[in-house]
Amino acid sequence: MESSATEWAYANNAQIAAVFLGFAIVLIGIGLLVVVAFGPDGALAAGALLALSIFLLVFSVLVFVPRLLRRGAVSFSVYSRRSIDEAEHAVRAVIEASGRTARVERPRSRARSPPRIVIAEEIPARFRLEVTRHAATTSDSGEWTEIIESLPNRQLEEAQALRVKIAERLSAVTSREE
Repeated sequence: MESSATEWAYANNAQIAAVFLGFAIVLIGIGLLVVVAFGPDGALAAGALLALSIFLLVFSVLVFVPRLLRRGAVSFSVYSRRSIDEAEHAVRAVIEASGRTARVERPRSRARSPPRIVIAEEIPARFRLEVTRHAATTSDSGEWTEIIESLPNRQLEEAQALRVKIAERLSAVTSREE
């Protein structure tokens, strides 16, 4: 059940956070307009809108802002059945095969297996490797690694070529072991 090159999931994390924060601000504005237009008669409706907007505001700050900080504005991710060491080796090998120097950072973490960030010189993309559970499997005890590519923008051709090569490399490791 290895991922292929077409299974990278795209996420525009900045847009998701902006939409939720924007919707919360719009609801606050509508609630304020209701109070100004209807006075005490609109207080119940304005209170409901205020409660909903505060929920959206807190939800987006607690869920989407940390995701935005961790993954960047635009990201692609793929799950691999490989261990985090094998995934790191595959990402580094692809970057080094393209003639770049790869650097691995291990940020401080309280996790049992801390994430690794693979950075290539002269490429604005960075790859974050995390041990995770795959969403499709609940009882499988095997280790899954999520590979997250963070980009400054979506249209970077070199980054897309790296994603394809990484997926091919991970698939080649899987086919050799079978």
